[in-house]
Amino acid sequence: MNLTREKEIDDDPRPYVEGLRQFAAKHDVALADASLRWGRLWRQGIPYGSLLLNAINHPNAKGLGLFADALMALFQ
Repeated sequence: MNLTREKEIDDDPRPYVEGLRQFAAKHDVALADASLRWGRLWRQGIPYGSLLLNAINHPNAKGLGLFADALMALFQ
C-alpha cells in the first residue's frame, strides 16, 4: 500500500477501496469492508504485519478472521 506508517490509517488510501465503498453505497449493495478492520488494528495495538504470513499481503489464520468478521457483520 506504500504506507510510511502503520498508525492513523483508519481510511484505506487505495483508490479502488474508496471506489468500492462509493459503488456499494450508490447501488445499495452489501459490502464486507475488511479494509476498515485492517486499518483500525493500530488502535488495538496490533501491527497489521503480525497478521500476515509473508509480511506483505497474505493473511494468516488470525488475519483471515478479520475477513470473516466483516462478512458476519453483514448478517447481524
